[in-house]
Amino acid sequence: MAISEIGSDRPGTQAPAAGARERTVSRPGMLRRDSLVTGAKAVAGIVGLFVVWELLVIIFDPPEFLLVGPTAAFQELFERPEYFATNTFVTLQEALAGFALGTALGVLCGATLHYSPTIRSFLYPALVAIDTIPKVALAPLFIVWFGFGFESKALVAMAIAFFPLVINTYDGLSSVPHELQELARINRASQWKKMTKIEMIYALPSIFSGAKISISLAVGGAVVGEFIAGSEGLGYVILLANSQVDLPSMFAAFIVLAAIALALFFLVDFAGRKLIPWKNHAK
Repeated sequence: MAISEIGSDRPGTQAPAAGARERTVSRPGMLRRDSLVTGAKAVAGIVGLFVVWELLVIIFDPPEFLLVGPTAAFQELFERPEYFATNTFVTLQEALAGFALGTALGVLCGATLHYSPTIRSFLYPALVAIDTIPKVALAPLFIVWFGFGFESKALVAMAIAFFPLVINTYDGLSSVPHELQELARINRASQWKKMTKIEMIYALPSIFSGAKISISLAVGGAVVGEFIAGSEGLGYVILLANSQVDLPSMFAAFIVLAAIALALFFLVDFAGRKLIPWKNHAK
């Protein structure tokens, strides 16, 4: 009698396999349930923050030119929805364009640093030096080069979103296990197949981690550009409200900016979960 047949006659042999199948089948449901719980906690945390903010304003009753509560900010949003929607759309366009450019250039530059040690020895220190320069200082230079329009704000957003993707792409490609490298060599895989089938796929989680950082930074970069030379957008709304000591409008713009950054962050996180499902199942 075969060994497999002997094993199958033993009592309780099939039960673990069935249990394993049950766990495998129920795993997607568990992930969805965990996501819902996480989302509910996030919403509860945001609501709690607004409640604490409102209570502090009620208790200490500061002058309106120093601090207003979230109810005043939301009232401003509801009274002028078109004004905030129009300026939000401008900032969102600039942030998304800057993020797209920063992602493409960041991944390309990170891959270049990994695959070319000669270029890395020259370029990496220069990139670190440039990244240490405050982007507010670079914004006027972009405006001189590209004018006061959409392009200069998008490029400021790109400059801020660029560096995290460079570092995360380089680190992701550099962390491919030696065993996988040897497997590709044994199977005589070409450099292109090695890069596309092993290294870039292995680096995807790291790249998406950098993208989640960069998308929030891109929103801030668009606002920085609008601070320097903007006639529209949420950065311009904040500057205008500051000049008029209009705190409800200012805090309303802050809330919209936070909502945009949070929504884009979760959108990138959702895309990462769909494109790299093996990372979730490995947990």
